[in-house]
Amino acid sequence: MVLRILSIRFPSFHTALAVGVALSLSVGRSFAQTPVINTNPPALPPTDTLKLTINQADEQFKAHNLTVLATQLGISENKAYEIQSQLRVNPAVYVETMPYNQQTRELLPFKQTNAQQVVQVQQLIRLAGKRNKQLAIARTNTELAADRFYDLLRTLTYQLHTTFYDLFYARQTLNVYNQEIATLQQTVSLYQQQFDKGNVPLKDLTRLKAYLFSLTTERQQLLRRLIDDQADLVVLLNTSPTAAIQPVVAPEALDRFTINSLNVSTLVQLAEQNRFDLKGYRDLAKQEQQNLTLQRAMAVPDLTLQGTYDRNGSYIPNYFGVGVGISLPVLNKNQGNIQAAKVRIQSSQQLMSAYVLQVDSDVEKAFTKAVQTEQLYRTFDQRFNDDFGRLIDGVTTNYKKQNIDVVEFLDFFDSYKSSQIQFAQLQNDRMQSMEEVNFAVGTNPFQK
Repeated sequence: MVLRILSIRFPSFHTALAVGVALSLSVGRSFAQTPVINTNPPALPPTDTLKLTINQADEQFKAHNLTVLATQLGISENKAYEIQSQLRVNPAVYVETMPYNQQTRELLPFKQTNAQQVVQVQQLIRLAGKRNKQLAIARTNTELAADRFYDLLRTLTYQLHTTFYDLFYARQTLNVYNQEIATLQQTVSLYQQQFDKGNVPLKDLTRLKAYLFSLTTERQQLLRRLIDDQADLVVLLNTSPTAAIQPVVAPEALDRFTINSLNVSTLVQLAEQNRFDLKGYRDLAKQEQQNLTLQRAMAVPDLTLQGTYDRNGSYIPNYFGVGVGISLPVLNKNQGNIQAAKVRIQSSQQLMSAYVLQVDSDVEKAFTKAVQTEQLYRTFDQRFNDDFGRLIDGVTTNYKKQNIDVVEFLDFFDSYKSSQIQFAQLQNDRMQSMEEVNFAVGTNPFQK
């Protein structure tokens, strides 16, 4: 359908007005040809528009997101703690001398015959493999840091993808509003001119203005949603706040998402293998078991080796001696810490089992929602919008012939808008449900 502007003398004003309104209200494929009044906010300069596919957004996110980069440093921090846990205890040196010899009245005497000096060297020897057990705990801490990092990556990637698709389909919806508002503004302007001349009733002009106001209000709410999505993507991608992010989605990129080839049992197995938050609970349970082993080792006292040199303080002038020291595990056998470690093992095991159920439930819920959304999407007739466009053409023709009034025409006009917006929302819901499956599983099960 193509908009045609004709310069014809009509026998009556009402016939001319009907044709003018019908032409200005033509929708569907004629929107691209209709002169549009620019009611949008000022567009950003071309250099401020950042066009991104979903893969490009992922690369930008992983390379520049500050939260991801900061959390990744936690892995390096814990690796440094591993190095620290491998170090042995430093030796201790003790030196003693006389500050003043009362017999010779010498200050700080160091002569062989008139002073005493004592030098002791001590070295702590940790027994029962404490150092290796502490190293094992430190390595598990590094694994926990990695679990937190990859789980954060999963969470933020989910937020990135859902916001990306929401912004993409919101922009499509905004185009529908812009087209309808621009067309309706032309109609209201024409009706206002004829109302001022007394040729049309006030009730018809009021209905048109009310509907135009309703469209403008709905578009304003949509713009607020666009602003929120835009701000979220700016933070996630760590890009300039002045850059207008424009998602680019190719139709073939959406076809690879199909839930029909998947089943919930396979997805549950994938989730239990790939969910790093679940792995974190498992590593925590493992660390509690390692802590019990360490606490039992702590009940074994450490050994202290000592070497002593004493000049002029013993029965011989230069005394050399060696000694061994160890505490007696009679009163303190680390019983409390061992008991606490056993309780923490039980607690961690229960938390892990509970979280396994939570993960399985998340997968089941996401899969069910995705199946329902996919079924609705597949049953939608893709030709519906084209058929509706042809129906609008027929309505326009009938309105031109004055077979329907302005109220009926606006009803079809609103139905066309609703169908376009609902279809965009259905597509958005489908992609949101697919991303929820990815999030619940912890990996992309749609990859071929």
